[in-house]
Amino acid sequence: MLNTYQEAIAYIHGLPKFHRTNNLDNIKKALHELGDPQNSYETIHVTGTNGKGTTSNFLANLFEADGKRVGLFISPYVKVFNERIQINHQNIPNDDLLKTVNYLITKIGEISLAEFEFVTVLGYYYFRDRVDIAVIEAGIGARHDKTNVIVPQVSVITSIDLDHEKLIGPTLRDIAFEKAGIIKPQKPIVTGFLQTSVSDIIEDAASQNESLLLRFGQNFDIKKIIIKNLKISFTYYDDKVTIEDIHCDGFEKTTVMNAAIAIQAFIQYKRNHNQTIDSELIKASLDKNHLLGRAQIVQKQPLIMMDGAHNISAVYNLINSLNTIYENKDIIVLYAGMKDKDRSDILEELTPKVKHVYVTTLDMQRSADMSDYDLASYNNVTFVENYHQELQKIIESLTDQQMLLITGSFYLISELENYFA
Repeated sequence: MLNTYQEAIAYIHGLPKFHRTNNLDNIKKALHELGDPQNSYETIHVTGTNGKGTTSNFLANLFEADGKRVGLFISPYVKVFNERIQINHQNIPNDDLLKTVNYLITKIGEISLAEFEFVTVLGYYYFRDRVDIAVIEAGIGARHDKTNVIVPQVSVITSIDLDHEKLIGPTLRDIAFEKAGIIKPQKPIVTGFLQTSVSDIIEDAASQNESLLLRFGQNFDIKKIIIKNLKISFTYYDDKVTIEDIHCDGFEKTTVMNAAIAIQAFIQYKRNHNQTIDSELIKASLDKNHLLGRAQIVQKQPLIMMDGAHNISAVYNLINSLNTIYENKDIIVLYAGMKDKDRSDILEELTPKVKHVYVTTLDMQRSADMSDYDLASYNNVTFVENYHQELQKIIESLTDQQMLLITGSFYLISELENYFA
């Protein structure tokens, strides 16, 4: 019996990170022992290389405004573990987490589960009898992802780009095949922009499952995008609905695309339930609650932003968008990357477009350190062994014509969240 919240968190983090096999047998067995709680409420399942957390949050906002009790299962967390399991944007309370972990240990403790499997079971079980619908963000991929034991009302693929190539790659088509595993028989699948090199994989999977495929840029789209002062306004439209003058925070077109994906998924749910589409509800509630670590402004003068962009496509979108809206500012970057990420490609993208990059490392095995980089070829990159000691110096040296971007890993964002609180 675990006695404290801290002991429960330690138990979870003490579980194996991965199993040698990628099948879903163990998590299915565990959930079955618990009465298959994941089947007791409706779900929306969201995967994608980038944007799945933002899209999931938009969807949770919409369903909450529609009067539902909404579960939100996301990863990673930024401040506290409890962020991963939310109901109406309220984190699971410490006491509930402790009680539920103890119950799961009693009921399924003999079943060998990896950490993410246990957390997924924890979320699915906690939502039972507490929510009407849950928005579930996949961990990695979809086909073999441990969340993929549900039959959602709508499935979502936000984007398909290179990331986690060692686990679900190595090619873009391999990654697309994995993400296509989220498509379920006769359930709508909403996607973001699909590259021509992988679109046939998603189309074939949708066809085989007799699933209605709704693609950004073909079946629904956005127009009249205005980005100003970290605010975005845009118009959403499809063949039946046009919603003008929608507002959300942000500065990247990808944010608007994710918003459109969420709106389309919400509309499909409403249509499948023969419910009226309320455009004013969508406009008023889309961006009501925010997630930490996504284009998060932590200081305005001088400007400091934190964003957990951790792969090349996310960094590309982030840095090009910043250069567009802050064309008169020099960007200083504090970056920490993981060993399994495309660090060299990310530095090649950053260095020509920013004034200086401070590369650092984190106190964890996955984090890349100085020996994992070839920094000699850059004249605007400095390796910082202990960013805690250097960060204040970097901030104090900033001028009004400069901004600091902290990026590369949600673990770095997490460690600094309290620093800027």
